[in-house]
Amino acid sequence: MPPPVSADRPPAGHSESTPFGQVGRAEWGLLTDEADWSVELYRILGLDPSAPALTLDELPALVHEEDRPRLTAMVTGCLVDARPIDGEFRVRRPDDSVRTVHMRGEPVLGTDGGAVSMWAVIRDMSELRPRGRSVGPAAGPPPARRPPLQAPPTLDLAAHHMPGTPPVTAAADWCDVLELPDGAALLSVGALTGPDPATLLGAVHGLALANTPPSRLLAVLDQLGTTTSLRGAVCCHYEPQNRTFTWARSGRPVPLLFRDGTGRRTAAPDDPPPGADAPYGQAELTLRPGDLLLLHTERLGETEVERLLGLGTRLNTARTARECVRLLAGELGAGQDGDACVLVVRISG
Repeated sequence: MPPPVSADRPPAGHSESTPFGQVGRAEWGLLTDEADWSVELYRILGLDPSAPALTLDELPALVHEEDRPRLTAMVTGCLVDARPIDGEFRVRRPDDSVRTVHMRGEPVLGTDGGAVSMWAVIRDMSELRPRGRSVGPAAGPPPARRPPLQAPPTLDLAAHHMPGTPPVTAAADWCDVLELPDGAALLSVGALTGPDPATLLGAVHGLALANTPPSRLLAVLDQLGTTTSLRGAVCCHYEPQNRTFTWARSGRPVPLLFRDGTGRRTAAPDDPPPGADAPYGQAELTLRPGDLLLLHTERLGETEVERLLGLGTRLNTARTARECVRLLAGELGAGQDGDACVLVVRISG
């Protein structure tokens, strides 16, 4: 269950070509010995997507013999000591060509604290590494510039980052959109603390691709936090067939809904009952064409939220999500306690 920062991954079944190479995902179930790979990973490894995905025991057969001890050490540290995987190795494809890949992943823990599965995102680094040269244990790619948000055609999206007044706390606010294979979408905003938010953001994608509901997704992210932690987040699933919007939150924010020129806070989820599978509640609402949602990080204070809710009439006349963002930026400017992100979502169909 996996992938890297922000909205840089296309729907499953499509090839991704980025400045840092193609990206694939994998999940290995430890209790059932089952494996689930994306089509992109098969392509990176030069394998037939109709063939069964390799188990963790079978994977080293593809790895360059000099790099197998490195892979074994990374996987063992992940499963035994719950250490994140972050390193490179070479793979030898069936056509005898050699590719250098970067693997990032973490275990998913069960209720007893033991690992029940392991997810990974694997990026083809071959164009950035000299051919045939041995690679270091954790040489990752430099940060990529955030690409435009990609979303289903039923959604019109735009995001805005608002810098806070110095000194700003050391946390990374993010907003992210991932189109899912069935045409649905994952929408998320939040704040991360720690040196490596990319790992947790990759987990968001991987969990969503595994059909994890928003409330359970947040619970697993809490378990995955090691050097990086989740400060507050809103994770949402949008189903375009019936316009169902399902969401969960960690922290204070709730999505704002603008309909027919009037803005309001959506009702927060109820707390789950004792013994529930996830510590977070989940709420659901049915949207209409023309509705506008505004997702924001928790460092947007109550004063700013009230000002946004007062923009209903003006937002109602905006033709695109980008126009909405310009209105928000003009109203808020900068100056809140920390960096903040807002994601505007217009229901266009």
